[in-house]
Amino acid sequence: MSKLFSPIKIGQLELKNRFMMAPMENGLADMGGEVNERIIDFFVERAKNEVSIIITGSVGISPEGRGLPTQLSIYDDKFIPGLKRMNDAIHKAGAKVGAQIYHAGRQASEAVTGIQPIAPSAIPCEIVGNNPREMTKDDILEIKEKFKKAAERSIEANFDLVEVHFAHGYLLHSFLSPHSNKRIDEYGGSLENRMRFPMEVLKEVLDVCRGNVPVIIRISADEYLEDGLKFEEVKTICKKAVEAGVEAISLTAGSYDAVEYTIQPMFIKQGFLIPFSEELKKEVNVPIIVAGRLNSAELINSIVEEDKADMIAIGRGLIADESLIVKMKENDYQDIRYCVACNQGCIDKVFLGQGVNCLVNARAGFDKERKIEKAAQAKNVVIIGAGPAGLEAARVSRLRGHNVTIIDKANKIGGKMETLSMPPEKATFLFFRDYLYNQFIRLGINFVQKDVESAKDIKDLTPDAVIIATGASQTVPPIKGIDSKNVVMAEDVLNGNVEVGSTVAIIGGGLVGTETSKFLANKGVKVHIVEMADTIAKDIGATFIGHLFKTLNEKGVEQHLNAKVNEITEQGIILEDREIKADNAVIAAGYKTNDSIVEDIKKTLKKFIL
Repeated sequence: MSKLFSPIKIGQLELKNRFMMAPMENGLADMGGEVNERIIDFFVERAKNEVSIIITGSVGISPEGRGLPTQLSIYDDKFIPGLKRMNDAIHKAGAKVGAQIYHAGRQASEAVTGIQPIAPSAIPCEIVGNNPREMTKDDILEIKEKFKKAAERSIEANFDLVEVHFAHGYLLHSFLSPHSNKRIDEYGGSLENRMRFPMEVLKEVLDVCRGNVPVIIRISADEYLEDGLKFEEVKTICKKAVEAGVEAISLTAGSYDAVEYTIQPMFIKQGFLIPFSEELKKEVNVPIIVAGRLNSAELINSIVEEDKADMIAIGRGLIADESLIVKMKENDYQDIRYCVACNQGCIDKVFLGQGVNCLVNARAGFDKERKIEKAAQAKNVVIIGAGPAGLEAARVSRLRGHNVTIIDKANKIGGKMETLSMPPEKATFLFFRDYLYNQFIRLGINFVQKDVESAKDIKDLTPDAVIIATGASQTVPPIKGIDSKNVVMAEDVLNGNVEVGSTVAIIGGGLVGTETSKFLANKGVKVHIVEMADTIAKDIGATFIGHLFKTLNEKGVEQHLNAKVNEITEQGIILEDREIKADNAVIAAGYKTNDSIVEDIKKTLKKFIL
């Protein structure tokens, strides 16, 4: 059997395999940080599926240091009973559990806590948009005591391990980083001084935990900022931490100022942290844990087999597929529903103060109420549309025991998934298409190619239930000249159905418009984005937005904001106040639902519609 499934010890704590659930925020706790049934259900579902240890995500050690309103807290004894109840449930389900104790520092917000944030230096975090104050010596003493108390409460709440957060731009990391620490006292300047406060905190925690539970740190191998913390200094910090008594090191990357390296989107290379873990293993003699876009079973297996790390920490991958480890253990790699690194359902939602969900896993965050159970009676289920919604409905219906037929006018499945994957750096969307295709084959779902225009087109299939999953089509805005030969739709451009000239004007600056801009600019086309609002990319999440604007700027894409198109001509487009010369106008102005058959099916098959 793979080395991945052999036991490993962190200090005296024995773990059954090499899989850790990484400490990723999930937004499922109650407002204020109390444990509830929803967060317990979420962790228990992963514990039942062979995770050896779950790190619960950041647990706030102080009220002003909480980064999110729905983040677990441990700054008061009142939190202990709930945490103990959660941990007991995780233990019963078969996993160990660790507390990642932290203070958000300059990445906290008064809007969340009602208290001004504290930091090594009074440098605002651009993403949060806050106004931290510089910590005094009294603050430093107080925070050390709060970390100590958090460690004591962690033991009382039956945590098996304590992880001290040295990463991601939070308080301890912000002291380590020259980017955020501009102090001129004994806590700033040289690495020795910048390490002083984090190491004092660590020693307080170690003193509490020694003989009770092991202590580990999570640290950013590289902050990915020009003036940030770099790996050479990180290696020194790790050596000092091990000398102090740390029993393992968990590697991550980035900070909020380089957030794309903290929760890596599609454009960050898979396994980008592996070279760091491989090198760090040569420097220290404790287990090294690595994370970072590990959404390939073959890659995960090779890391431990080739001794590049001792353990694997997976966050989003276990949100996307709670059974990932079981499927790896059974060598059923084709059944894994990989994370596509879109960040739309997980961290984008959590940053908005909502609970985690997942673009590819509708059960994530709803683990108890969305169980797939056998139906009392098998029915003939007809699904119209073989895109991702239709295929997922077919998968669930088949698992419930129904006979399923899926219909699509195209002789293929996947809907717009290929279109979605066409822009630069979006290819991993095909992971989900491939998963759905594999399920379609292995579950024996019937497929019929047919253009369904009315209820009579499906009567021969004698449906007991009909699911309409016909998706949406691009809207065509009512602009003078919209029927001109030089007007093309964004989807046709992405699918390679049309050719465009050397200059284009894209009408619409949302997700489709900006991704089409990248696609064309990458081919050397001069691109103008025309948007009626005051900004483009309004609905794009924090981990993508910076990279998007950087790419558009590098490719010379011009933005025309608060701009209304009056007319499209053969020479380009005419705005209210100017004209843009362009060979083609590309429409990316939103979508409308394909619902023309709904009423007829409702009317004709009244008792069968779902």
